[in-house]
Amino acid sequence: MTPFRYRSRINEFSEAFTKQVAAELQKRRDELISPRNSQKFSHGRMWKTKATGYGDDAGEMQAISVEFLSRFDDVVNHDLAKFVEARNRLVAGLMTQFQASLYQTISQSTEKSGNTIVVGPGQSPAEAFLAALEMIEFGIDENGEVSLPQFHMGRKAIADLEAQGPEFTERVEQVKAKKCKIARQRESERLAKFPPAWEGDAL
Repeated sequence: MTPFRYRSRINEFSEAFTKQVAAELQKRRDELISPRNSQKFSHGRMWKTKATGYGDDAGEMQAISVEFLSRFDDVVNHDLAKFVEARNRLVAGLMTQFQASLYQTISQSTEKSGNTIVVGPGQSPAEAFLAALEMIEFGIDENGEVSLPQFHMGRKAIADLEAQGPEFTERVEQVKAKKCKIARQRESERLAKFPPAWEGDAL
């Protein structure tokens, strides 16, 4: 008799465990990257993109992995809570590596393009945040609404922003309003290049 009699049940458990991990990873990933801006590949490790002035015309998938331990005694004792803990450790470990890879890729890209803000001596993270906001061009989404940028900051930078007074908040709102106006104007100019819809096209 083999140690595990029900081989089919082993496969079912592995599939269910993998699906739970994948679902939780996708949920956590969607908090960082919009699902509209992500793609899935069924095979292969490399892809080609439109060449840019910075040489970003090819990419390669980066593998991430995490090792975790399930003790034999926990399995024998049917301690189901340990499986949940193992799943959470696995998800947390994979997300840590994913975030590191994501921010490293963004850093490399911005350094190539020169779209960076340097926090000089005596300059606060809040001032750097405002300078970065000034550099960013807002976009328009598929519904015709202004798409505001996402900001990812460390705890120190967040604390500095929260410590700012109403004057700083007003400056931020002024920049946002100006950027929104420019984005709408740019979108209007883009749409003006297309001929108006013919009445016969309406269904």
